[in-house]
Amino acid sequence: MRRAVLLSSSAIPSGGPALGQIHLALPEFFEEWAALRPSWFMQNFLHAPHPHAVSIREEGVIRTATGDGRVGFVDADDIAAVAVHTLCTEAAPADEFVITGPEALSHDELASLFTELTGSRVTHLRLSETQLAERLAATMPREYAEVLARLDLAIAAGAEDRVSDTVQRLTGRPPRSFRSLLAQHNR
Repeated sequence: MRRAVLLSSSAIPSGGPALGQIHLALPEFFEEWAALRPSWFMQNFLHAPHPHAVSIREEGVIRTATGDGRVGFVDADDIAAVAVHTLCTEAAPADEFVITGPEALSHDELASLFTELTGSRVTHLRLSETQLAERLAATMPREYAEVLARLDLAIAAGAEDRVSDTVQRLTGRPPRSFRSLLAQHNR
């Protein structure tokens, strides 16, 4: 038997663009399969060269066009644990899994967590879609910068304001919180 585990994104639904089309094709080509759709990675705020990590470290700011939108940010280790489960379990689940952390947070709430746990003031600067795209285009192709800015607008509209039980259900342990990850990172 052949098994495939696709790493996709919570922002890409089955049948959606790019990887969304691959979701639909998995059952055609594989007897056993799973599509993992993790939310936005917590580690993006901690490790350069990601723009969030750099701007937090160098300027004490997080720049987004997300407004008050919330995201169930996920620890990359939780994604890995779900991937191991879907690869090694007796029978692959033949399903898609949205993978999130235990709570949905706004970028204002993230900035407050950083301030509390690091002792350095961090603020969330709210940009327009155009401002964010212009800023990102300085470090990446314009088309990709525009896609990322539109994803921020989707977050502002509530597209990522959710949490799932995937980590707990498949691994038997709760997902890691952003607070826990940040506290460990700042030791």
